[in-house]
Amino acid sequence: MKENKMEKEEMIIREMMLSERKKAPDNLKFRIMQQIETEKVLTPQQNKPRKMSGTLLREMGAIFGSMYAVLAAMIMGAYLLEGTDFLLSPRFIATVVLVASVFSLFWLMTRFDAYLRGKRK
Repeated sequence: MKENKMEKEEMIIREMMLSERKKAPDNLKFRIMQQIETEKVLTPQQNKPRKMSGTLLREMGAIFGSMYAVLAAMIMGAYLLEGTDFLLSPRFIATVVLVASVFSLFWLMTRFDAYLRGKRK
């Protein structure tokens, strides 16, 4: 008798719970995913160690590759316009040293800038 009464009470409680159960809105999944993506964007990301050697080599290749291209064009132009003697003149060697110094200084500034940015983060 007690078991039967308990079963009836359980059935009544279950029916009440089922009738009170609310349906989720259709766009709930979209809203949850949007919230997750928003939280990912707003939370500070942990800095992953970048491959500095790859960046360093890429910058060196770009800057010094451009320098060698400029020097090759200068040497070719000087040889065609002035001849072999001009290539050994102090004026031309000073110009080559100046160009190499400017490109090296530019590379040094980019490395210093990368160092400061890394230190700031």
